[in-house]
Amino acid sequence: MKILSLAAALAIAATASMAGGDHDMSMGTVTNLDRKSNVVTINHGPLENINMPEMEMGYAVAKPSMMKGLHKGTQIHFVVEQINGKYIVTELMKQ
Repeated sequence: MKILSLAAALAIAATASMAGGDHDMSMGTVTNLDRKSNVVTINHGPLENINMPEMEMGYAVAKPSMMKGLHKGTQIHFVVEQINGKYIVTELMKQ
């Protein structure tokens, strides 16, 4: 019985850890950059992982270095996560 309980606990833990940060990347276009505030404005389609509809919105970036090489019109793949009540770009790649 203990073996079955341990196996069930491990399966639940593995499922919970996978749900925490493995999000599909969304596509968008950079429309503005505020390098002083580390905010990138992105015109994007729906962001499924945070239930956000298509829109244009400014997001803080997790690390200022993520903004290197970006300019208005850059096509990007990115992930936005809600952290402490704020929407933060946690992953970003130029297309």
